[in-house]
Amino acid sequence: MTVADDLNRLMQTHDAAPEAAASRLRVLATQPLAADLLGRFSWLVTHVIGEKQSHWQDAHLLISEAISPHTTLPLPVLRNAAVVAYLSGQFGAATALEYRMTRQGLRSDQAAMAVRTAALSFLSQPERAFEVSLGLHTVLDGIAAWGQRSEADSMIAASLNNIVSTLMEFDDATVNRPEVREAILEGAQASRTLWQRAGTWINYERADYLVALASNRLGLHAPAIDAAEHGLHLIDANGVEDVDRAFLLLEVVQAQRGLGRDAEAAAHFALADKLASTWDDASLTEWYTRKSALLRPSAP
Repeated sequence: MTVADDLNRLMQTHDAAPEAAASRLRVLATQPLAADLLGRFSWLVTHVIGEKQSHWQDAHLLISEAISPHTTLPLPVLRNAAVVAYLSGQFGAATALEYRMTRQGLRSDQAAMAVRTAALSFLSQPERAFEVSLGLHTVLDGIAAWGQRSEADSMIAASLNNIVSTLMEFDDATVNRPEVREAILEGAQASRTLWQRAGTWINYERADYLVALASNRLGLHAPAIDAAEHGLHLIDANGVEDVDRAFLLLEVVQAQRGLGRDAEAAAHFALADKLASTWDDASLTEWYTRKSALLRPSAP
């Protein structure tokens, strides 16, 4: 098995077996890693050893050693390295890495926002929901001030997706705090704006899905329908994406139920079920089953 194969396997299995993944990453860190492998390696180290195990100093050392032979690195690798440097208390190293990001076309504020947003995504635990939400507002203000495309757009959009998705999973008391509600909705909308600038139509359509999810989670059913239907129109205009279509339809169902439009919801539910019945991917089917079960009427 090549190092690339090893990293691909860890990308698939790290959540189910984080201790084993951490051990393997420490072994891989002792080997020379090509620059094109460092994106996956640095993300896994940040996520597994830093976020999951709270060993930020170890994560910083492992990534620092892996990137040291390379003079030119992709922006996401530099971003990941800066995140673990900040979160391990290595402020000087972190700012030096941000400077290296500016040598690849980012302004200093854009580099800082890319690193800060990623750092917040790795700190999104329930006990930190309030402070992460406040931090996110600072990021969103910075992004809004740019008003133009940046090479940081796709990185920040992905980090915003992760933050919003995590915040939505918290209990109702946490989600309904005004600062958290605003962070969820505005974060989803900002992610969509960035994907409009930097992504493909699939990125844009999936950003519509995030906005629909966020709106439904907050009980804002009319905006949820608007976002989900826009995503469906994007699919109609650009190609076949039946998995995404089915999940967008579930958001339409939830929103229509919330607005008392039960007959329309039932029709859309039937369409989603029909699409899902054609899938041969067990994990997708299981995901759909879990998601749709929350919307199915309870048996009498």
